[in-house]
Amino acid sequence: MNPRCKDVAPFGHNKCFILRLPIELQTQIFIECASYPYGQLMIEHEAPQVLLLVCKYWRDLAYATSRLWSSFEIHFGTWEQNFKGTEGDARILSRVRLWLRRSGNYPLHVKLFYKPVASRPRQGTLSHLMSEMLALLIRYSSRWQDIELSMPSSCFASLSSAAPGLDLSSLSSLVLNSIPSTHSDFLDVRNLASNCGKLTRLHINFESGRVLTLDDCGVIFAQHPNLSSCKLYAQCLFDGSSEHSGHAVDKFILPALSELHLTLYSRSNHGSNNSFSPQTALTMFLNRLELYVLTSLRFEWFVDNDRSSWSSCHPFFVKFLEAVEPTLETLSLGYLPLSEEQLIDCLRATPYVTSAELLFSLGEEIEGPAITDKLLRALTFIRRSGSISTSEPLLCMLQSLTLQCHGKVCSEQELVRFLESRSNKQPHTLQTLKLRTQTPILSGESRWIDSGINVTEVCV
Repeated sequence: MNPRCKDVAPFGHNKCFILRLPIELQTQIFIECASYPYGQLMIEHEAPQVLLLVCKYWRDLAYATSRLWSSFEIHFGTWEQNFKGTEGDARILSRVRLWLRRSGNYPLHVKLFYKPVASRPRQGTLSHLMSEMLALLIRYSSRWQDIELSMPSSCFASLSSAAPGLDLSSLSSLVLNSIPSTHSDFLDVRNLASNCGKLTRLHINFESGRVLTLDDCGVIFAQHPNLSSCKLYAQCLFDGSSEHSGHAVDKFILPALSELHLTLYSRSNHGSNNSFSPQTALTMFLNRLELYVLTSLRFEWFVDNDRSSWSSCHPFFVKFLEAVEPTLETLSLGYLPLSEEQLIDCLRATPYVTSAELLFSLGEEIEGPAITDKLLRALTFIRRSGSISTSEPLLCMLQSLTLQCHGKVCSEQELVRFLESRSNKQPHTLQTLKLRTQTPILSGESRWIDSGINVTEVCV
């Protein structure tokens, strides 16, 4: 009998088929049996922990497979984590240390999530536990490959102090989401990103410390031309002074960037000499970008909605949209100070979009709403002599649409005409429509599920 089978002798050699496979294939089977891309290191009945319980050979093989232990996620703030107490905290830290040792020199994939539960007595100690956890992970920063940290901003203290000396040469994906807290530590996100040698995915939603400006975003783009997905929270400040390796950068060439999400705001008391308005700063920055494969574009605008200031830079914004039009499939415009005509201009510049999200104020806009019957008519196929008109509407390939507006100046009649023209009886099918309004547009329950359009309206 094969000596490796002594722990499974009752089954007999002829039935231990897995032991006849090459060791490389056995290892791959162990890796594939994991339930999640990121292991749940506190759940004993899932892989890889459950593999240790079968026999000594499986246990030894699992221990020797570094990849099994190099990927894990932890959710803080769950019922279990809230009530385990300090004894449970010590157990979690001990388990993390164990997994890190077992992972050998394999690249690390780690996610830490903090989901605060209201009125729980352990929120303060949980923040302390997360700080300890992050300090422990920093010791292994040279092996970081995919890191996602969503936690109170006060927990980033250890990352902030260690940032200048970190070796992040292997890091390809970095996601930082800060949850506002009473105490926030300074974290220079731009310098942290500069230490990352192989970044392809960068998501930064960090409001405390040195918040990025659009000039900082430009520096990051110049340093990491291989980015494929980028989501940044930034001040809308740009003077064009972005430099890389001591030289000014005229264009930010990003040949692999397929997803760009910018959340923009402005601090009126910011001590900058920048003389450009936020609207001008944004369009100047966008027209420095060279994008070849952009499929998803999202803007969230948390700046004073002054349409008069936007008018002068609107042609340059449309010019940017026209430049990315050949590949763009998903477009989200959140709270940009657009008029009705300007919004139509933007949609006309992006004809191949299949998923659109148009978010505007739920209150009545003093300068007039951007989403009105005129927009609905522009999105509607027109019937002529029982057939579809040869003149195509805006976004003729649209499959998913989300609209947020006050709703007062959108009539049910025009919305119904729009839905009927986009039903599955026609060549161009809309699959989902989500409405978020203050004044209801549709009366009664949706009538469009049978026709293939899933309509949801939420009134707040």
